Order: sequence, then C-alpha cells, then structure tokens
Amino acid sequence: MKIKTKLTLGVGLLSSLIIIIGFVGTRYINALRQDTENILVANYNSLQFSKNLLVALDEDVNTSLRNFESNLQKQEKNITEIGEGKLTHNLRMHFELFKKNHEDSSVILKIRGEIFKIMEINMSAIQRKSETATATADNAVYWIVITALGCFLIAFILLVNLPANIANPIKELTASIKK
Repeated sequence: MKIKTKLTLGVGLLSSLIIIIGFVGTRYINALRQDTENILVANYNSLQFSKNLLVALDEDVNTSLRNFESNLQKQEKNITEIGEGKLTHNLRMHFELFKKNHEDSSVILKIRGEIFKIMEINMSAIQRKSETATATADNAVYWIVITALGCFLIAFILLVNLPANIANPIKELTASIKK
C-alpha cells in the first residue's frame, strides 16, 4: 500500500471516529431534551391550572366562576395522564353543581378533592418522567464513554502503527539511495 493511501485512510478513520462520537452524543442529548420536555410541558401546565382553580374558589362568586371556568377549560384540553380525564370530568360535574348552588360546602370540598387528585397524578407523572430522564442520562453517559473508549483505542492503534508504516518505507528508500 502506498504511503499516501495509508495517510488518507488514517486521517479518514480519525474523521469517522469524530463523527461517530458526535452522532452518539447528539442522539443522547436529544433524547434527554425530549424527556425533559415531557416532564415540563403538560404536567407543569396541569399543576398550574389546578393551582389557579384552587385560587379561584377563594375569590368572590362572579370572579370565581369566570376564572374557574377559564382554567377548567384549559385543564380539559391538557389531559395527558391515565385517570386525569375522569378526574377532570368529575371536576366539571361538581363545578356545574357549584354554579347552581354557591353555598353548598360539600360540593366545594368535592371540587377541592378532585383538584388535589389531579395535582397528585401530575406530580407522580413528573416523578416517573424524571426517573426516565435520569435513566436516559445514565444510558447516555454509558454509551458515550463506550464509544469514546473505542474511538480512543482505534486512534491509539493508529498513533502507534501509522508513523512506522510511513517511516519504514522512507528508511528503506533512504538506505537504498545510500547504497
């Protein structure tokens, strides 16, 4: 094999190793981003809507009804967890009763109970998704380290062998010229 071919292959292989490390790193960073977005967007919104619903219950009746309705509609469009739909439906039913009779404290207690259950489901989902993100991060570190070690090993072998593959023919040529 010619020296130029050996150099081209060596540099090409090193470039390929850099691309592989970049690909593996990018893939896992995107996976972590996706897991984080899953945690933050839907469940955080449900918790925010639930907080707003609780605050609305403590306002005067007209403001309360308007704010509660607005946040309940947002919550109804943001159902992401198993069981959250049923709880939101129950919340809607209790709210309809509340609109008819503002003074019934048992309905207010039921509304608060449903809101707290929705919050609990979403907090549990955040915890579960956080554990998934942690597992993805651990997996990312593992594969990036394995890939980097493999690339380092190949690069080290090239470092040891490539100079000799280039220098030996030059030494032979020099020795032949001297003879």
